[in-house]
Amino acid sequence: MESKNHTNIVHNQDARSILKFISPEIKVRTTITSPPYYDMKDYDSDNQIGYGQTYENYLEDLKSIFGSIYKITEEDGSLWIIIDTFKRNSQVVTLPFDLSNKIKEVGWLLQDIIIWKKDKTVPWSNNGFMQRKFEYILFFTKATKYKSNKDKVRVYDTSNLKQWWVKYPERYNPKGKALDEIWEFPIPIQGSWGDKYIRHFCPLPKDMVATMIQISTDENDIVLDPFAGSGTVLSQSAYMKRNYIGFELNKKYIEMFESYITRTFETGRLEYEKFNNSPSQDQFEKTILELRALKFARVLLTSIQNATSFKQFKIIVEIDQKSELSNKLIKVTYKFVGDYDKDTFLNIINKNIIIPPLSKFGIEPSFIFQDIAELDTNGCYGYTQTNTHSFVKDIALSSTKVRVLSKICVDINEKDYL
Repeated sequence: MESKNHTNIVHNQDARSILKFISPEIKVRTTITSPPYYDMKDYDSDNQIGYGQTYENYLEDLKSIFGSIYKITEEDGSLWIIIDTFKRNSQVVTLPFDLSNKIKEVGWLLQDIIIWKKDKTVPWSNNGFMQRKFEYILFFTKATKYKSNKDKVRVYDTSNLKQWWVKYPERYNPKGKALDEIWEFPIPIQGSWGDKYIRHFCPLPKDMVATMIQISTDENDIVLDPFAGSGTVLSQSAYMKRNYIGFELNKKYIEMFESYITRTFETGRLEYEKFNNSPSQDQFEKTILELRALKFARVLLTSIQNATSFKQFKIIVEIDQKSELSNKLIKVTYKFVGDYDKDTFLNIINKNIIIPPLSKFGIEPSFIFQDIAELDTNGCYGYTQTNTHSFVKDIALSSTKVRVLSKICVDINEKDYL
């Protein structure tokens, strides 16, 4: 799969010579890798990094490699390192932090430390009295401003959200819940993928790798793995329309990868296309904004009632378009009909929309006052003063129970999200 610009290839070379095999015009957007864990495993290669070295020489070699990678990385590029502590002489060796301090010396900026929670761990981690269930993911960037597609990896599957997103949509980003610093991805089971599975000491979960790629790159960007191993980073990059470059000393791993990518490329690309074209996140965003628009009316209605003697007015809600204001998301028109005093209402409205909770809704509101006779309820749904996440059933829209009207239709049972 080698291309004219020397991407989409795995070099059977030592990563310490990386600058000899990557052309000066090549710029990497992100590097995702799991270096050898010092001398914990023998990867059957001569002069390999880690195995047979002193700890100091091992760290210096990694510093040199990541220093070279720094030179070929885009200015807004990044680096992900999956790595763990280990025990030596009856005490923990803090490899992730020792390595972090080393590569900061060549310019990398540590932005995040993520805990990778996994179900299984490698054999050498059972030297303590507690099971080891996690590793560290260190996220570095070349500069303070860096590529981050964080909205693309937000959690928007409502089955994974707490019940209160229904009643409190203003607390949720319309794109979904941001990832936290603990990622749960089980290690692939040896043999679980049948003849398509690549055997390796430390296989990485493909969904975790896909998350990193999605966050830090766009399509056609270059992804590098200087310790390619079985090629999870490279294959996932290929599925996701990214270019890849790998380095691997063990030729057997390269042969396994090349066979694997040939057999799985079509399926992997189809999975990516399906995910990338999924309307789920757009639908979640639409739902959150609709819930916000309706609840805004309900909160405003209650504020007015608490401050005045007016009890028999209704609010019609119409979402107009996206807002162009930096701190707002949508424009919404609120029409008041029934029993009201315009000046009194506007005075209360103007005081309330500039303070929490209404100031936190991301809504740029406008207000209209009209006669009840002008009210057109065709195609409208009715909501009560206490519930704007499920429209009123079997009650005429003229009912006094219906206080908010809109062509927005939401019917969510919060008990479904316990």
